[in-house]
Parts: sequence; structure tokens; C-alpha cells
Amino acid sequence: MGTANVRGFTLLELMVTLAVAVVLLTIAIPSYRSVVTRNSLATNVNDLVGSLNYARSEAVGRGTTVYVCASRNQSSCRDDGVWSDGWIVYAPAPDATDTSPATDNILRVHGATGSGFTLTANGGAPLSFNADGFAIVGRTFTATTENGGNTTSVTVASTGRIDSSTTP
Repeated sequence: MGTANVRGFTLLELMVTLAVAVVLLTIAIPSYRSVVTRNSLATNVNDLVGSLNYARSEAVGRGTTVYVCASRNQSSCRDDGVWSDGWIVYAPAPDATDTSPATDNILRVHGATGSGFTLTANGGAPLSFNADGFAIVGRTFTATTENGGNTTSVTVASTGRIDSSTTP
């Protein structure tokens, strides 16, 4: 009778493999969280920039003023400069005396940005773009991660130009 060729891991090999896996996971998980947080921040800032560009484009295309404002319920504006709960893009009729959002003039709605960061603006009034694409009043938005590690600023110049910059 010959000896059988046995294959497998020894207990020592298994313990070394597990130790290496634990060390790699200990290093990788915080880095992964950081990447997820940065990507979430970038996604929401890109959504805001997209909505602002959309509002500007609609203002020019419609030949009228289009507004963007922070909104807690996605149907009315809030005036405290907090945009983390969402925002709306709306275009009242050119001859309207009331420039508030209404069900028949809302063009686009964006819900809450999610947990992990805040989005604020340096003014509470709605941001508006006129028929020439100019912002009637410029605005600066600041998106900051929960731990303050990353900040992105979005600036809307009075010319309507939208620019963003990130600081780690």
C-alpha cells in the first residue's frame, strides 16, 4: 500500500493567511470609506451644478427668469441657506407678480443630498437667471463632508458662469 498524497492547509498556514487578511482589511476599510465619502460629495455637487446649468439654459431658452431655491419639501422655497434637504428649479410666467414656485411652474426637483455632508449657500433668497443667462445675484455654495475632511465650493458669478473647486 502506498501513501496517499494529502493536500490542504496546515493550521499555521491558515493562521498566517488570516493575519494578513486582517491587516489588509484594517488598512483598506478606512481608505474605502474616504473614497465613498468623496464620491458621494462629488455626485451631489455635480447634481447641484447640473441643476444650475439647467436653470440657466432654460432661462435663455424660454426668454424669461428661471429660479433655483433650496427646498425642504420640494414644493416651496426655504430662505435659511440650507440646501442639504434638496432644491427646485422653477419658472413663473413672465407676467406673474408672484415669483414663488407652484405646481404648474416647477421644472426640476432634487431631493435631499443624503447623510454624510452638508450643502449651504451664502444667501437664502432663490438664485435666479435672467433671459440672457446672467445670475441676477451671484452665490457661493459650500459642500462639506461630515468630518470636515473635504470641502467643495460652487460659485455662481453674476455673469452666470458656474465654477467649482475642491479642497481636501
